[in-house]
Amino acid sequence: MISFKTGAFAGALMMSALAGAADLPPQLEACASLRRDTERLLCYDKAVAQIRSGAAGVPAPSAENMFGANSDIVGKKERQDDVKREELKQIGGTVTSLHRGDDGMMRLTLDNGQVWRQQDSDVQLMVAEGDKITIVRAAMGTFRITDKSGRFARFKRVR
Repeated sequence: MISFKTGAFAGALMMSALAGAADLPPQLEACASLRRDTERLLCYDKAVAQIRSGAAGVPAPSAENMFGANSDIVGKKERQDDVKREELKQIGGTVTSLHRGDDGMMRLTLDNGQVWRQQDSDVQLMVAEGDKITIVRAAMGTFRITDKSGRFARFKRVR
């Protein structure tokens, strides 16, 4: 059972935190608008690391930068429907590096530094270094890349 003193103290802490919310660093402000829990949490982690390291001039994480970000360690979080959240449906980029593994799966590095790995082993896409591609958010947390001929495959962001 919570005592009156404990409840009053917790309330005072919450009010103090809310009063200081207007002074959030821009790195944290950028993360607050992300809709997907995993992308938002990873954005906060990246922003806090930037703040702690004192990385001046480093741009705040953006919705595009966090697109497709994932973590196998992230637990379930409570949903906060009262905050308007942004969800990108797609991003574009240029392939700077392409490697095929022994299993035939592609691993693409984009000009924004993101790395994506193919998930569909039965699809052979025709993508080359220098190609401009679009990554589209698909159903059930998957992402899709379509090649010039219209064939598509599912991909997962690995970095």
